[in-house]
This record gives sequence, C-alpha cells and structure tokens, in this order.
Amino acid sequence: MSAAAAPHVVVVGSGLAGYGVLRELRKLAPDASLTLVTHDDGHFYSKPALSTALAKGKIADTLITTSGEKMAAQLKLDLRAGRMAEGLDREGKVLLTTGGPIFYDRLVLALGADPVRPPIDGDAAHLAIAVNSLDHYREFREKLPDGARVLVMGAGLVGTEFANDLVTTGYKPVVVDMLGHPLAQLVPAAIGDVVRDTLAGHGVEWHLGRKVMAIHKHEAGGLRAQLDDGTEILADVVLSAVGLRPNMDLARDAGLTVGRGIKVDQTGRTSDPNIFAIGDCAEYPQGLAAYVTPIMAAARAIAPSVLGTPTDIRFPTLSVQVKTTTYPIVLLPKPVGVDGQWRLTDDGGAGLKYLFVDNDGATRGYVLTQDRCQERMEMDKLLIESLRETAA
Repeated sequence: MSAAAAPHVVVVGSGLAGYGVLRELRKLAPDASLTLVTHDDGHFYSKPALSTALAKGKIADTLITTSGEKMAAQLKLDLRAGRMAEGLDREGKVLLTTGGPIFYDRLVLALGADPVRPPIDGDAAHLAIAVNSLDHYREFREKLPDGARVLVMGAGLVGTEFANDLVTTGYKPVVVDMLGHPLAQLVPAAIGDVVRDTLAGHGVEWHLGRKVMAIHKHEAGGLRAQLDDGTEILADVVLSAVGLRPNMDLARDAGLTVGRGIKVDQTGRTSDPNIFAIGDCAEYPQGLAAYVTPIMAAARAIAPSVLGTPTDIRFPTLSVQVKTTTYPIVLLPKPVGVDGQWRLTDDGGAGLKYLFVDNDGATRGYVLTQDRCQERMEMDKLLIESLRETAA
C-alpha cells in the first residue's frame, strides 16, 4: 500500500496488544499516520512479569522496558497519553476522548481486561488490590511492608504465581479460593494437590473451598478478613486475583456486537468494518485468547487487514508456562466446552505428565511438570499434527 493510500489508524490501549499491532502496522506502512490513545503514560512493559517481579528485585519503574516517549519516537506515532476513550461516533468515524475528538479511518481496540471485583462486605473491602497494570503493581509495592502477611484471593494462574513470588521472597501469603485445589481450571486435581503441598512446604497457607465474605480494618492495624466458615485471617495487604473480565463497555455502548468479549471474525474485524479488536478484550471465533502468543499472532494478521488486505489470524499451539519456580509447570489448557478426561501417562522422577483426551480419543491438552517441561516443543508439535489428522 502506498503512503498516500494508507489510512489513519487509531489504536486504543498501550499494552502488548496495542503496541503489537502498531509495530506490525509500521513495518507494513512506514509512512502511515498512526495515533495511540491510552489512559496511562504509554510505557511499554511485560504484564506477565508483574507476578514474578518480587523475586527478580523489580519495582514498578524498573519493570518499564521502554518509555512512552521512546515508543512514540521509534514507531513514529502520535501518542495521546493520559486520555480516556469515552465514546464512539461510528457514522462519523470519531473516537471521543477526554482530550477531545480524534478522527480515524480505521480503529483498533486493544482495551485489555478489567479485574473482577467480587461482592465483599466490610469497611476495608475497597482496599483489596488487583494487580493488572504497572500502576496497580506500584500501589501494591508501596503498601507491602517487609515480611508482610498477604491475603491472596484466588488460586488460579495469577494468584498461584503471586503466592510463589511472595513466599520465595520472605513474605507470608495466605491463599483463599472457592475451588478445591490451585490452578483448578487448568490442571487435574492431582497436580493441583502437588502445587498446594509444595508451596505449603515453603510457607504458603491455604484455605481452599472457602470464600472471603468481608474485609475489615483491624483495631491493631492491618486488615481482618472473614471467610464463609467463620475463619478470620489477619493480613497487612489483600491481593485480589479472582479473574479478569474483557473490557468491552466502549464497544457495547457504540453498538458493536459483544459476547464474552468484543466479537471479531478471523481477521480481527468487529461488526463494524472499520473497527478491529485484539487481545484480552476480543472474542475470536475460537473464543477468548488472553496470553502473549495469541496476541502476537493476532497482531501479525490484524495489521494487514487494517491496511486493506484481509488476513486470517492463525493461532499457534497456545501452551502456557506457569511461573511457579518451586514447582515448574508447562501446560496446554483443555479446550473450553470439550468433554474428556485427564490421563496420567508418566509419573517418573523427572516429573508428571498428563494428557487431556477428548471423548473421541484425541489428545487436546497436556500438563508437564519439573524436568518434563523440556518436552514442551515436542508436545506442541505432536498436538499440531494430531489436530491436522483429525481435520483431514
């Protein structure tokens, strides 16, 4: 596409998804007009690194890889930092922001996801911190005294990684989750039990099958949480890690089609042909895809689609490394809505190996632990070949 024909592209959101699309756009259209709108400073950093930053001795400022100003210079874009996207005039193709209207030819929504805020009673419920951004992490560290007792609400991926990070750096995490074992939606119970016992051996306190009902300020300082069975937990800080919800208010209010996220087709296009969505806010035909690998794959396809060459997103095998250094795990989650069972195929001294086998006998997911994590590439290759054979 020539520079004269290149559209003015506005991207909302400065996370990995937003910057991923902008990088790909700049490669394809060196002279295109690109504008980035973000409510924060536009600094680039790795969000997955937030749950391992303590062990690496990182504070918020040292997690920044590249400042917003440098990113703007490198990508030759107009950075509109500190601006909230308030609405869309789709007919006029105008993004309404707190800094005024911005006209676009194509718009890319990289809005991310917002932390789920469970209903909790008590005069200190609002003090629970959900760490989903650099600013959130800064607040968390500022409120974290040395050796603090930290109540972690949620034992999913983020909550378990934070528990590992906290306990290996001298803090005292207490984890509460309604389900029966850590990583319950990702791994079979037997592996969840090993994760629980391993972290307990390092000092993590678990309250599984339980729910936080209220958080109160404690008379002697700190916080007092009450569980549904009457148990009281004293803590210096409460970290909420109960999940994320795709940010789709802007899209919904503008009349775009939404479901679990902003619905897009295989090219990343929404129900409006001039608007695309990517990352944690997007619901692809395959469903939500909130990890780094699918974001980068989507960016490589959405950029040419935005510039007028529709390109299908081709997601690679979406395996995940769980950052629990006390008990390493690599997994490929079982597909949502697919029935089957986890089967233990190896329990040798090198680690555990489970395969998720669907009702048709096809392997659709896996979990590797400890030294068996090295088999990740081999397993990904086998599953790709298996899916191709099934499709044929």
